[in-house]
Amino acid sequence: MLLNNKIYIKSWQFLLLFCLLSILTSCQDNEWISEQGEPVITEISPETTFFGDTLTIYGENLGDRGLNSFIVLSDSINQEIVHSTDCINWTISKVVFVLPNFSAEEVQLVCNSVNTNKLFIEVSRLPALETVEIPIGNFNMGSLFGLKDEFPVHTITISKPIIASKFEINQFYYSQVMKTNPSMIKDYRLPVDSITWIKAIQFCNELSQIQELKPVYTIFGENVKFDTTANGWRLPTEAEWEYMCKAHDTTNYFTNEDLSKLGWFIMNSGLKSHPSGQKSPNAFGLYDMQGNLWEWCWDFYNSDYYGISPVQNPLGPISGERHVARGGGYDSGNSLCRASNRFYPSNPIQSTGIRIVRTKF
Repeated sequence: MLLNNKIYIKSWQFLLLFCLLSILTSCQDNEWISEQGEPVITEISPETTFFGDTLTIYGENLGDRGLNSFIVLSDSINQEIVHSTDCINWTISKVVFVLPNFSAEEVQLVCNSVNTNKLFIEVSRLPALETVEIPIGNFNMGSLFGLKDEFPVHTITISKPIIASKFEINQFYYSQVMKTNPSMIKDYRLPVDSITWIKAIQFCNELSQIQELKPVYTIFGENVKFDTTANGWRLPTEAEWEYMCKAHDTTNYFTNEDLSKLGWFIMNSGLKSHPSGQKSPNAFGLYDMQGNLWEWCWDFYNSDYYGISPVQNPLGPISGERHVARGGGYDSGNSLCRASNRFYPSNPIQSTGIRIVRTKF
């Protein structure tokens, strides 16, 4: 009986303490509202966003960092909490944070235990990929002034429009899709580098599935089948790449001064890659087609292929040991950055990246 009384007394004491703390907290909240005014969210920027983006919440009387201040992200079912201590900045009028991988529909703040109003946001998994539509056309593939594997110069027809990424794929975008980053120097602003050809193929398929497009490739280990009827993302063929790079320009060699306006190469790069888009675009509106990073193409390499190539939409040899990369890199000389120059690395090198395309049907 004595033991039961002690337990009852302790339970009663705990309940009393809890009530007192609740009253004190409520009083503190009311005092904080009286002193600061009720917290209100007035704007979220940007309203349309993506996983990993930096968001800014503007408002009034938002308090400061503390255990009782946090962000509530919610969809129709779940919630995700971002604590104030995990935010980039939290002031009385502005909260800055990185959006976690959560498809939120509403945002609300809890400021010193006081709830704000809610605002709607639109969240996608990936940022919009900036693209350029490449028109159909004919061009002369190869060069009379190049190496032996650039002969013979032959006319190629690209018979279907192509949607091409305006820039080389950067590390942030690749990481959001593949959940890994193979680049030697990790910096989300830089194009992804040190990527193998098969990983580039897998990236294209994964992105296609995310965007509900039909994947182009069927992968059997290191063997890959190309479905030309699929509308998903893929690597450009060697012919498509050269067509996009030349952009109806017949210039084969650029002076160092001219090339410096278009891309990063050994004379101006500092032997490192740079964020895409800092140089001038070509006539099709594509950036860094020459220099910065070599770009993987679909084709197997064959030095004699030009002599037997189809004249319309060639896909390259049906088999081979290596695949083609084009465009030159930050560590390449002027001649390697020529539009018609062909490269066939045996292993991924640090200056190898990707640009992706898809056929417009």
